[in-house]
Amino acid sequence: MRGATWIHGVALATAGILLASCSGTGTKERERKYIPPAKVWSKVKKESAKHGLDPHFVYAICHAESSLNAHAETSVARGMMQLTEAAWQDATRGNDKVGYDLAFDWEVNVETGVRYLAKLKGMLTKAKKFTYQRLAASYRWGFSRLRSHGYDVSKLPTPKNRIYRKIFSGNTRPVTAPGK
Repeated sequence: MRGATWIHGVALATAGILLASCSGTGTKERERKYIPPAKVWSKVKKESAKHGLDPHFVYAICHAESSLNAHAETSVARGMMQLTEAAWQDATRGNDKVGYDLAFDWEVNVETGVRYLAKLKGMLTKAKKFTYQRLAASYRWGFSRLRSHGYDVSKLPTPKNRIYRKIFSGNTRPVTAPGK
């Protein structure tokens, strides 16, 4: 019986080592791919203008979400603007050519992220509650969660990310754009 217990212990230890060596998300970790700030700024200005959004705000969201890493990935979100699959589908509804498999294409990700921000802005405007602080809170924590807290950003958890903390406190341009 002692031998069986020892073998079982070795098997558990080996399994633990194997699990520790794997990525936390269960997927292969992608190599980082940082996009030059000037390229991102150019794309953000173009897409923001189409949807009536402040490009400085959108650029700050890109920095907050991924530090301009096109291959950023968590267990639930992908790409430069860290969109979840549900947010992606919501922003691309009616456009079958823009599947979630394109989330690591930084230009498509920014286009989709800006469309999603525009959709959230529309929802906040319809509720007569639009501010860029609330838009950031909706993007970060979800529109329903913000609404359930009476649209009061101060009732949501304080973000750990310093850029989001600045936006939530009223600075909607916490990141300097290239050439500014």
